[in-house]
Amino acid sequence: MTRFLHKSKCFCYLLIVSLLVPTVASSSTLSADPIKVVNVRFEIVGTKIVVHYDLEGPLDRDYTVRIILKREHNQTYVHMPRSVVGEVGEGRFAGPSRQITWDVLKEFSQGLEGDDYYFVIEVELVSKGISPLWYIGGGVGVIGGVVGYLLSKGGAAAVSPAVEAFPKPIGRPAGN
Repeated sequence: MTRFLHKSKCFCYLLIVSLLVPTVASSSTLSADPIKVVNVRFEIVGTKIVVHYDLEGPLDRDYTVRIILKREHNQTYVHMPRSVVGEVGEGRFAGPSRQITWDVLKEFSQGLEGDDYYFVIEVELVSKGISPLWYIGGGVGVIGGVVGYLLSKGGAAAVSPAVEAFPKPIGRPAGN
């Protein structure tokens, strides 16, 4: 009976591991696509600022694009423009010649003083699939399954010989 239980435990652990390993392996392929923002530049057109950029990445994927205004002489200065239109927010923005138009006077009625401003474009790939927490949980499950299998294998070997080693009962002495 202990051999059957031991084999069924082994089968369960191997089944769990074989189902979870491909899932965990596929999570690494999700982040294999390189994403890069290049050629960020801006121009003033009337009372608006037009920011141009190229987004290198898979064309068939959705992205979240954020624009940040910074200053060269004040590294702590960070402003996230809100009055923006164009290829910003969430959407399919991969490719060359993307642009964001910022109505700067809606946020700074007097305009911006100085000439040391620059823009940073942050891009994040939108994940439509399974949450990364599932992959972490799957990895923990695989490790737990392997450790559980190894512990049960060692435990069954130690208990099994002790049960089979019991001596046979002593027969009754013959009567006089």
